[in-house]
Amino acid sequence: MRIRIAAVAACLFLAGCSRPPLTWSLSPEEAYARLEHADIAGFRMSRQCGILIYFSPVKTPGKAIRWIVTSSGQIVARFAVRLEPQGDGTRAIIDIPADPHGGEIYDGDKFYPRPALKQPLRPAVEELVNAAMEGRTFNGEGLNNTDRVCSIQRGGLESGAFHFSVNDDPGKDSAETARDRAAANRASTPEDYAAPMDKAMGD
Repeated sequence: MRIRIAAVAACLFLAGCSRPPLTWSLSPEEAYARLEHADIAGFRMSRQCGILIYFSPVKTPGKAIRWIVTSSGQIVARFAVRLEPQGDGTRAIIDIPADPHGGEIYDGDKFYPRPALKQPLRPAVEELVNAAMEGRTFNGEGLNNTDRVCSIQRGGLESGAFHFSVNDDPGKDSAETARDRAAANRASTPEDYAAPMDKAMGD
């Protein structure tokens, strides 16, 4: 009997084994304080694709944090975590925007020519929150990626062989895009041989 009581007590102390997912034996204030220190750097390192991305938190103190993901000044994704009291603890609610083609953005079944994040996004955000509440770094080892384009472009980024941007021309990387645009600009601005010679140079 003593062993059983000790096991139950340990379970409740560690993570609340009888609690539903994304629920902890923490006050909303403590949960929010931990969420503020979520390992976004580890999340980005594990889940970004081939374009450089930046995370900007928008905070509602004590209640929620929304992260806006940008690349080259453009918003490429966003997600939020809201905290609500749940009995004697706190639960987290993850909000991910709807995709115009159905479902959520980055839900594992979407195509983006320049993806920002591996898919699906929701399990990765769940791990981000769990890690924050448990006071540890983000661990993406058990998370999948269903986006082949993301994998290819991330490989180019990691090897240094290719660089990608949301402003690239379709089917081209950043270097090809810059080279082709420069050539197009030169072709569209021919030298004007009929212009009068500068008087300072003589007639």
